[in-house]
Amino acid sequence: MSEIHDITKEKLNGVGCGFCLAKWTQVTMHLQTGFNHSCHHPSVHKIPLEEIKLNSKALHNTKYKKTKRREMLKGGRPSECDYCWNIEDNSSSYSDRIYKSAEPWSEPYFDEIKNSRWNEDFNPRYVEVSFSNVCNFKCSYCGPEYSSQWLQETKQFGGYPTTPIYNSYESLEIRDSVPILHSEYNPYVEAFWDWWPELYNDLHTFRITGGEPLLSKDTWKVLDYIIEQKNPNRELKLAINSNLGGEDELIDRLIEKLKIITEEN
Repeated sequence: MSEIHDITKEKLNGVGCGFCLAKWTQVTMHLQTGFNHSCHHPSVHKIPLEEIKLNSKALHNTKYKKTKRREMLKGGRPSECDYCWNIEDNSSSYSDRIYKSAEPWSEPYFDEIKNSRWNEDFNPRYVEVSFSNVCNFKCSYCGPEYSSQWLQETKQFGGYPTTPIYNSYESLEIRDSVPILHSEYNPYVEAFWDWWPELYNDLHTFRITGGEPLLSKDTWKVLDYIIEQKNPNRELKLAINSNLGGEDELIDRLIEKLKIITEEN
């Protein structure tokens, strides 16, 4: 047993048996499809376009997610978080509710979140973002939402011949998860860049995934933004999930920019 996790569990349960800071502090945003989730266990949910038109922070702070926060603050256990409830109810192990709430991108904000109103916006401290599904690979563990190569193959040959049909284009349409092409206007990416100057200063961890990030113009825009800051966020932990299988000039360009970021602190 870890003392820090025992303390975290006791503090969380003092608010409610389902209270978890990750519902505020962490988010993964799939901007090519307009989905997000806070913590990687709950299913993704669609970000309503009408919400981000009024408030770009709704990329994370959707009305749907705020109802789950209200449930947590009132002592409830959102059903979408059943991964953790199954662990807590059937073992003596710590669930990710405890682990994630004890992280340095969560724990310092316990009091702020506990005392907040459920319908307030909160800038997450751990952000993972996918700007696009453009990719030069079509790995078997991936899918057409995250690989333009796989999407193209799916359009040409259909989904895998399993029951039910796996990753077919029709299934994407049913789930409303057909990716917006990298070459097309994307209102979710537009909202991200509207929010980014404020979000950047609050970040503890920022991770760019894909698709292949090095094929996305927005990845380079992020790196240039960081380089050009007069007062950069020096505590930021930056990560890029790349297959490093692109052209040598892309890899060299990445190395050049990361050298500037690290060597100039």
